[in-house]
Amino acid sequence: MNYNPSTQERIGDIFHGLIVETATLNATACLVSTPASLFTVYGLVLVNWLEMEVVTALGADATTLTFSFDLSTPAVDAADISGASASCANAAQGQRVTLSGTALNTAPILAANPGISLTRNAMIELGGIDHVGAITSTGGTADATSGTVKFRIMYVPITAGAYIAAA
Repeated sequence: MNYNPSTQERIGDIFHGLIVETATLNATACLVSTPASLFTVYGLVLVNWLEMEVVTALGADATTLTFSFDLSTPAVDAADISGASASCANAAQGQRVTLSGTALNTAPILAANPGISLTRNAMIELGGIDHVGAITSTGGTADATSGTVKFRIMYVPITAGAYIAAA
């Protein structure tokens, strides 16, 4: 049976959570040593999935990816929510780096093949009642010098009015 696309989206929302995606970003802006804001978190949410997908191939730079969470309300120092991924050098269009860990220091996984990714292992609660914070990306080892990427997050709101928006 073929369902209307809007029905398919609603079923996905109910079963997996809400999905937010960034615009296509230059890797030179979000895979560098200075944290780049990807998503703004309002309230308390349960993150089911967080990933970066390569839109145009990355260069030969030995760039790694680390995700962090930085609360601004209340003001709390940023904390890593992942370890550093493997090198993303020469990552091809469609390759994804996914946060799929069981501990906050677990490295995101760089998929070996474009279009194929492992599913999530653990979920992360971020924020709290009346909290506002940002999920950021930081590149390590070397800054990216070329390529474009998109980031996606799948989440479930926990507190009333909680949501995530692309930065």
